Amino acid sequence: MSVKGNTAYSFASSAVLVSALLFTMASACFAQTHGKAVAPTRIRFTTGAISAQVRGAFTPANERVRYVIKATKGDHMVINIIPATRGLTMAGTVKFPSGQGDGGPGGIIINSDLEETGDFTVEVSQHTMGSNYKTGNFILEVVITPQWLRN
Repeated sequence: MSVKGNTAYSFASSAVLVSALLFTMASACFAQTHGKAVAPTRIRFTTGAISAQVRGAFTPANERVRYVIKATKGDHMVINIIPATRGLTMAGTVKFPSGQGDGGPGGIIINSDLEETGDFTVEVSQHTMGSNYKTGNFILEVVITPQWLRN
């Protein structure tokens, strides 16, 4: 009878241990974002404009700043990240409506004809191989040339 009691005790303590481990892993993943994820900011173009500039900043609470841009298949998109903090190096990614993405170190992170229509999500962050600031400012420049204007 004592064997069954020890087995139940071992199972219960293993379950508690596994639960604690899973909770710790989930907490660590959440802690890397340093708080709640901030919803992306939608970039809207002035009527008739093909470009827009947005000033942004990253902080310990928001290390990855996100924007959303609506574009159409056949348009040509150029996205440029310009560091405004001296010595800052930036990086960025563009997530297409299909879920695929592109990006790289700061500067021009995309310069191509679009093959999809919908919302494109741009994520701007500090390039960790180049600088290590707690906060920093940048300018995100977006140019979308409509297909009809290029032809």
